[in-house]
Amino acid sequence: MQLVPGQPNVELRSEQERGRIVVLAFPYDQHVVEVVRGIPHRRFDWDTYEWWAPVDDWVALHVADILKRFPDLTPSEEVVSWLDGIERRWLGRVSTARHDARGWWVLRTIAGQVPEPLREGAIEREDGTLLVPLTEANAHLLREQDSAKLDAAADRCIASLEIGDPPPPARLIATHGVEGARLRLEVLWDPTAGVAFDDFPGNEGERTVPVDPWLLEPLDAFIALHEVEVSYSATLALAKLREEHDRAATAIRASRATEAEPIAAVDARLGGTLEPFQWAGVRYVLDARRAFLADEQGLGKTVEALAAVEADDAYPVVVVCPASLKLNWERETRRWLPHRSVAVIEGRQAVPPTAEITIVNYEVVDNHRETLARLRPGALVIDEAHYCKNPSAKRTRAVRRLAESMGREKLRLALTGTPVLNHPDELISQLRVLGRLDDFGSGARFKQQFRGPLTEERLHWHLRRRCFVRRLKSEVLPQLPAKRQVVVPVALDNEREYRLAERDVIRWLREQPLDLSELRAKIAATLRAKRLAQLGALQRIAARGKLHAALAWIHDFLASGEPLVVFARHVEVQDAVLERFADAAHLLGRDGATAREATVRAFQQPDGPQLIVAATQVAAQGITLTRASNVAFLELEWTPAMHDQAEDRCHRIGQHDAVTAWYLLAARTIDETMAHLIQRKRGIVAAVTDGRRLDGDSLVEEVVRELRDGRPFRHLKAVTEPAAAT
Repeated sequence: MQLVPGQPNVELRSEQERGRIVVLAFPYDQHVVEVVRGIPHRRFDWDTYEWWAPVDDWVALHVADILKRFPDLTPSEEVVSWLDGIERRWLGRVSTARHDARGWWVLRTIAGQVPEPLREGAIEREDGTLLVPLTEANAHLLREQDSAKLDAAADRCIASLEIGDPPPPARLIATHGVEGARLRLEVLWDPTAGVAFDDFPGNEGERTVPVDPWLLEPLDAFIALHEVEVSYSATLALAKLREEHDRAATAIRASRATEAEPIAAVDARLGGTLEPFQWAGVRYVLDARRAFLADEQGLGKTVEALAAVEADDAYPVVVVCPASLKLNWERETRRWLPHRSVAVIEGRQAVPPTAEITIVNYEVVDNHRETLARLRPGALVIDEAHYCKNPSAKRTRAVRRLAESMGREKLRLALTGTPVLNHPDELISQLRVLGRLDDFGSGARFKQQFRGPLTEERLHWHLRRRCFVRRLKSEVLPQLPAKRQVVVPVALDNEREYRLAERDVIRWLREQPLDLSELRAKIAATLRAKRLAQLGALQRIAARGKLHAALAWIHDFLASGEPLVVFARHVEVQDAVLERFADAAHLLGRDGATAREATVRAFQQPDGPQLIVAATQVAAQGITLTRASNVAFLELEWTPAMHDQAEDRCHRIGQHDAVTAWYLLAARTIDETMAHLIQRKRGIVAAVTDGRRLDGDSLVEEVVRELRDGRPFRHLKAVTEPAAAT
C-alpha cells in the first residue's frame, strides 16, 4: 500500500459543522473500505475523498481494530492517545432481564471494566454478563456512562428510577397516529411479557394493538398476569373500551339468541310454525334492518327471511338468488306465505308490476334493475350473499345499485350459510350492498382494521355487534328434529329432451296392461323389467338435466365449510361430481373393500375431506359417516327404504348434531312424481304408512299409474334457463 506522504492516515479534527471527528484517508483498497464501512455513523466526503465519523468510544473500538488489521495505516499521536483512553473506560451494552422474580439491568462488557460502584449487589453469570439491581443510585451511575449503549427497556427503567418510581415489568400506553388510536406495550424488565404480547390477538407488530373493544377481556387478563402498569392515557382508552364493550354485549347476545316469542299477528298468517330460535332471528333482523342472516345450513334462513318481510309488511319485496335456487324460493314462498302473490322472473321477460314477491337470479338483475327499482321495494333479500363478494363483478354492481335505490330504513337481508370469515376483504362489497360499510369507516379502513392474528375472530365479533345473526345446529339442537328432509327443486337444462322422452314413455306405458298380476309370471316379469328400464332411462335424462344446478348447489354448500355426503345412483352423475370437485373422497362400485374402509376412516378424521361422493347402493349401509350432519341425494332410488339407510350413515350413534337430508329434485319430472308418491304413502320421514311398507315394486306401479293417467306430479313451475355456473 502506498501511504500519503508526510501525513497520518488517521487523525482527529474539530470542525464547526461536524464537531469532533476522526478522519481516515488512504489510497483505495477494497479490503480496507469494507472494514471502514462497519464504523458506526461513518460518512464519505466526495470532495476530499476521506472517510469520517464522530468521535466516540464505539467508533474508537472500530478504528483500533482497523489499525490492528492494517498496520500500514498510520495514526496521529492524538489518535493514539484517544485510543489508549478506551482501556480506562467501560464500554458495554445494557439491557434488562427478569431474575429471581424481579427486574435487573444486564451489562455486557465490550471493553474496559465495569465501574466498581455498579458491582455492588450485582450477580455475575456464566456467560460473562452482569446482573445489576434496579436502584436509583445505579440508574444515575449508568446515565453517567457515556460509552454505555442502552436498549429501550434499560433506558425506560433508568428514566423511571430517576423520578423516583420503581419500574414495572411492562407498561401499557396509548398512542395516536395517522392510523388512529393504538395501545402499545413498553417492556421495562420482563422480556417474557413482550414475547407473550407478540402473540397477542390483534397484534399489528411493534407490540401494538388497535383500541378495540373485542380486545378488552384478553387485555384485562394480560395486564393482571404480567403485572403491567397502565399509563394514564391507556387508562382513559380502556375506560372507553369498557363502555363500548358493555354496549356491544347486548347486541351480541341478541345475535346468538336461540329463543323468542312468536309475533302473534304474523304467526297466524304463516303457512307453518317457526321454532323459537327462528323467531329470535326474525326479531333480530327487524331491529337491525340491514343485516346478515347467517344461520348454519339447514336451520331455515329462507323461512326466517319470509317471516321478517311479513312482519315488517315490507312489500313489494325483491329476492335475488342463484338461478338454481329460484324454484326453492318459489316453493317456500307459496308454502309459508300462500296469501301473497309471487312472480319468478325468467331471462328478459317483463317484471310484473303487481307481484308482492319478485324472485330474480343474479345474472339478470342488471337487465331489470331500473324496473325493479321503480317497484319501490320495501325489502331486498339477497340469498347466497357471497355471490356479491367481487366488487367489480357485473352482478355485484347491479345488486348494489338496486340496494342503493332503496331508503336506508328499508329492510335489507343478506342470507349466507358461510361464516364469511375466510377472506375478510370479500365482505367489503357485501357490507356496501347492505349499507353497513359506514359502520367500519370505509373499505380501506376495513382492510386496515382487520389484519393480523385472529382477524377472523375479531371480525366475527364486530359483525355480531352490528349486523350479523348466526346460530349453529348444536346450539338449537333441542328445537330440531333428530333428522329432517328438505326438498330442493332445481330446473332442467335439457327440458326439450326430457319432455320428448317423457311423452314416448307415457305412450309406451299406455300400450301395456296396467295390472300385471293377471298375466303369466314369465310375461309379467318381462314387462316389469321393461317398465323399470323405461322409467330408469327417463330418470337418467332428468339426472343429466339437473346436474348443472346440482353442482352449483354443492359448490355453494361447501362454502359453509361443513362436511357433506352426496349420494348418487348413476355412474355418470357420480363421475361428474368428482370431476368438478377433484379433492372429494368417494365410495363407489369400482372401489375395493380395503379402499372403501380407508376412505371412511379418512373422512371421519377432523381434517378429512370436506366432500364424499357415494353410490347409494354401495354406501347406504354398513358404514359410519357421522362427521357430516348433512347428506344430499342427487337421485331417488326405487327402493325408498334405501334413502333411510343412506341418511342413517350420518344419523347414528356418534352424531351430535341434527341431520339434514337434502333432496335435489328436478322440477316437473319423474323426480317430483316419485317424491310425491313416497311422501304420500309413507312420508320421506316415516317408514310405514297405511299399515304397509312401500317397497320398490309398488313404487314403480304407482309411478306407472300416475304417468299412464296423465297425472305426473308437477307442483312447481320450472325455470326455462339453466342454473348459472359458479
